[in-house]
Amino acid sequence: MKILKHKNKLAVFTTTLIALAVSQTVGAAVITFGGQTATDGSGKTSSEINADNTINDISDGFFVETFDRATAIDSLPLTPDDSYNVAGASSGCAINSPLDVTASDASVLNVRKGSSRNVAAAPAGDNSCYAYTTPSTVGVDSFVDIDYTNFLNSIGSTAPSLAGSSVNYLGFYWGSVDTYNSFEFYSNDILVSRITGAELLAELNGTAGDQEADSSNVYVNIAFDASEAFNRLRVVSSGIAGEFDNIVVGLDKRDVPAPTNLAILGLGLLGLGMSKRFKK
Repeated sequence: MKILKHKNKLAVFTTTLIALAVSQTVGAAVITFGGQTATDGSGKTSSEINADNTINDISDGFFVETFDRATAIDSLPLTPDDSYNVAGASSGCAINSPLDVTASDASVLNVRKGSSRNVAAAPAGDNSCYAYTTPSTVGVDSFVDIDYTNFLNSIGSTAPSLAGSSVNYLGFYWGSVDTYNSFEFYSNDILVSRITGAELLAELNGTAGDQEADSSNVYVNIAFDASEAFNRLRVVSSGIAGEFDNIVVGLDKRDVPAPTNLAILGLGLLGLGMSKRFKK
């Protein structure tokens, strides 16, 4: 059950870097917390795109899923999917990107606006459409897979410069984080990394299920190195519920400004300092 607590909002969210790895990989994905305030009423979004959740040009290599029809990417061939909408609570909602979305059970994935007690809580400040997971059996993991494989295979026909791309950046708004929520990242069927609600809450001193605090309503950014580039996102939850919005992916063929040597050194040292705590 979600709980509502009143806490002082953090005026500035200090960037936190976490190095996560699992046994199948040698490297470590780098995770940062914090994005920008979304101007379309959806709470928080990635700093890699416009604040209203639009992109300037698909050749820039960033793509966003907001679960709102209004922000569909017109230059991509797609048909908005409203089959996951909640009756009476999903006006203007739809899965609006050309991704393969599957769930472990027909009722596990839902798209809606607003909160409903004992059902789902909108991420803090999010008055738009968002997605959430509901387990088939409380206490038993259910999951939603968001697969980018076909999207990656076909993107070159729309944006030739992105042909052959892999996903090396992922951002998402994680609402009222619970210890029974987690996000997993796969390269085909190989788990390359994960972040659990318990880890996030411990790092940010957050309270599970808090619907307002910045420490439990968090924009999460993940940078993957070449060995960890993934093509499938899995959202897992064994409780009510796992809420998320504003999924942004970045492709590795995009134009990325090279950081300075000093910045590279600083990030490398910080990643080393944090990696021991979070390695699995």
